[in-house]
Amino acid sequence: MVGLAGEAFKFMTPQESTLMFQRAGMTRLQSVTVIVTMLRKYEDPPTEVPRIRRFCIALATWMMRENRGNAGGFRELGFEKDLECVLETTSEVESFNIFSGTVGMSRHSLCIHSLVETAMELLVAQ
Repeated sequence: MVGLAGEAFKFMTPQESTLMFQRAGMTRLQSVTVIVTMLRKYEDPPTEVPRIRRFCIALATWMMRENRGNAGGFRELGFEKDLECVLETTSEVESFNIFSGTVGMSRHSLCIHSLVETAMELLVAQ
């Protein structure tokens, strides 16, 4: 669902996304906490869900772009250290978006290092 959320939010206005969070009964800080918690849970790239860290970072990046206040929440929770951990532990399996069993078939057009770099820039800039 994290990957789907990241894609769906790209097509929403800030007002629509705020409404979706309200309908779900979730505050922005709770959302930030969930993303950071998931990234920490999957500190090492998991083979069961190989794109989970990519999805978390993409969603965090969207949230920081959409609302500058979100960057503060990510900073408070130490998201920068989590991003550094992703840089240090990236595996080849995280580079693929299509799999046949456990074999990667098609690479992402944007590498995970680029996603991390963008997220870091947003953390610092806001």
